[in-house]
Amino acid sequence: MLLTRYHTGIIILLVLALPLLLLSSCSTTKYVPEGDKLYTGAKIVPVVSKLDKKIKFDLEKHTRPKPNTSFLGIKYKLLIFNAFKEPKKPKGFIYQIKHKFGQPPVLLSEVKQKSVETKIQQELFDIGFMKPAVTGETISKNRKASLQYNVKAGSRYKINNLFYPSDSNAIGLLIKKSAENSLIKKGDYFNLNTLKSERTRIDLSLKENGYFFFEPDFLFYKVDSLHQGFTDLYLTIKPEMPATAGKTWNIGDIVIYGNYILEKDSLITRQEGRKEKEFTVVDNKETYKTSLYKRAIMIGKGQTYNRDIHELTVERLMNLNTFKFVKMLYSPVQDSTSHILNTRIYLTPARKQSLRLELSGTSKSTNYVGSEISLNYKNLNLFKGAEVLEAKISGGFDVQVGGNESSSNAYLFGAEVTLSLPKLLPGFWVNSSKATYMPRTLFSMGIEYNQRPDLYTMRSMRTSVGYSWKKGKAIEHTLRLININFIYPSNITEKFDSILTADPTLRASYEEQLIIGALYRFQYNNSYRTKRRFNYAFDGLISSSGNLSSLIIKSDVDTIGAKQLGNVPISQFIRLQADLRGYWRLNPKFDWANRIIAGVGFSYGNSAVMPYSEQFFIGGSSSIRAFRIRTLGPGSYYTKEEAYQANESGDIKTELNSELRYNMSKYIKLGAFVDAGNIWLRNEPADKPGSGLNKGDFFNEMAVGAGLGLRLDVSLMVLRFDLAMPLRKPWYPEGSRWVFNEIDPGNSQWRKDNLILNIAIGYPF
Repeated sequence: MLLTRYHTGIIILLVLALPLLLLSSCSTTKYVPEGDKLYTGAKIVPVVSKLDKKIKFDLEKHTRPKPNTSFLGIKYKLLIFNAFKEPKKPKGFIYQIKHKFGQPPVLLSEVKQKSVETKIQQELFDIGFMKPAVTGETISKNRKASLQYNVKAGSRYKINNLFYPSDSNAIGLLIKKSAENSLIKKGDYFNLNTLKSERTRIDLSLKENGYFFFEPDFLFYKVDSLHQGFTDLYLTIKPEMPATAGKTWNIGDIVIYGNYILEKDSLITRQEGRKEKEFTVVDNKETYKTSLYKRAIMIGKGQTYNRDIHELTVERLMNLNTFKFVKMLYSPVQDSTSHILNTRIYLTPARKQSLRLELSGTSKSTNYVGSEISLNYKNLNLFKGAEVLEAKISGGFDVQVGGNESSSNAYLFGAEVTLSLPKLLPGFWVNSSKATYMPRTLFSMGIEYNQRPDLYTMRSMRTSVGYSWKKGKAIEHTLRLININFIYPSNITEKFDSILTADPTLRASYEEQLIIGALYRFQYNNSYRTKRRFNYAFDGLISSSGNLSSLIIKSDVDTIGAKQLGNVPISQFIRLQADLRGYWRLNPKFDWANRIIAGVGFSYGNSAVMPYSEQFFIGGSSSIRAFRIRTLGPGSYYTKEEAYQANESGDIKTELNSELRYNMSKYIKLGAFVDAGNIWLRNEPADKPGSGLNKGDFFNEMAVGAGLGLRLDVSLMVLRFDLAMPLRKPWYPEGSRWVFNEIDPGNSQWRKDNLILNIAIGYPF
């Protein structure tokens, strides 16, 4: 559910007014009825024998109801509820705050003690405690009360032996054959959930071998717990299992409905189909080419039914990103002795064309206001082969409305077109027969126009041709065999020319140049495994320019810039970057996110420095948030330019980020973070002392910042407010770089110079 502008305003006002609400409503029992008590929670107390922490944690999940939500021991939602009298009518501003963001008191009378005792007892039995006993006890203090559940668990049983069906039929033999993959191990504790998972595993194994109508419920366990502390399990097949479940099935006729709409089901299913060798296509509009079906659909006539191949086919079709729904149905052929399943594949195309307009605005403390507007067009199935065409046109400005007259306004225009084909062009091959994502060939072209009237005009044109393929859900490869970018600066003013004269490194990176090279990117991300307590992601990239072209293009002299194409120097460099992220789920409320970034670039041969577009920069809302973007570094060097106009960059980059995230409510998230890092130049120029990376300078020149964040989660996006301040400034003299002694929130000048409010959409990492 999306928040309206009205609700968003209420949230912001509520967060700002929260301290006043807490002070004005310090009593949490204000609305507790006479004769009742405020329920403050429950705890599990083992009796006689101990229980490990995980078991206690799992048992506490069954204690209901949950007490009022608290943060740092403060029941803030209850205090919000108590801060306002009940309005006469269920509407209005006060009602919204009291009932949508507040929480009424949870009462002791709401606790169903016997029901909770039964659930705890059942949970103990399910994990191997065969004779548990649970008794609840109320602990009262004034007008508050909690529950204590005393648990006498007894001995916990372990698995002694697991016996498989003695049947010699095909199913029995397959079950025994798959025993090496069993989830039940001798010596493990008895666990009912493990037994259920083992039945599911066996069912999937049988469905991989053609047993389409088999179900997990056809398997049951007999438990023999006669031995003290141990139990024997006997896996048995129900004798009343239907005959169809004990037979293997083969794929028969395959019919594909390529333009299926549920509302027109009867009309579509009566259409005459087009017979192909492998299947029949029912689609009078011929929405998709037959060749697409052949590449995406993995099942075939005559195959033994296999659930893995069924799911692989569905995933491949959905991952084409051109279908709204994909459904596969099987029906047995009547009166057939060969056990045939006819297959129907229903494909509902997504909207073919879409247009999206995006508008954003910014306001900065430097009296700058800005705006950006972009028009995004998408065309699915452009040539009837699930091709995706995306086009974007964007424009924006950043102008000063007062203050320093020397500051530079900026105007930006860009356009980009990308075409993605769900196949590999001849000359490149990867094994994708079992991949859930079909490999793609990518074409892209773009232009960018950036003008600062009092400084320069920068034009760039880029194009690339490459491939993208995935291995499972976690691994993705991107290879751009051709990656070209032409950079053309013009209209350089005397003002900017004087800046370039004073900074030879900046001048070299702003010269006209041509990047001709290749790029390879490897990405791994297992964060889709939401049930794991730890997930991580890795993004590695290597790009280069001028390697092959410099061999082909010869020059009479061997000097920097001598190798040219159309009188434009060819850049030569190698660039490497790695981004590693880790996400820990500490508990349902707290997450701990960490990131490490490292990068290095080498210019050589025809280039004195890396192109400006390929250099590293640091700072900003998704980097070190206590420093404005491009104002930090390189090294211990501090720019003499106005901080808001700085464009510092480097050849080497290191960045470390750590952020603790707290889910305060469905819509409000809090964060506390620490960022550190810097950039350096490989060769220190004379005009930038301290910008190079020398031995022993790495940790000594790290900048450090910290801060707090408020995030508003409105389902489709997260609006982020991060307030940060510097803790370590690397340009200060050695021994004085930590600046804790300078922190002075009461000083307006300190706040202006050091407090940075970052407003952004989405999390920084």
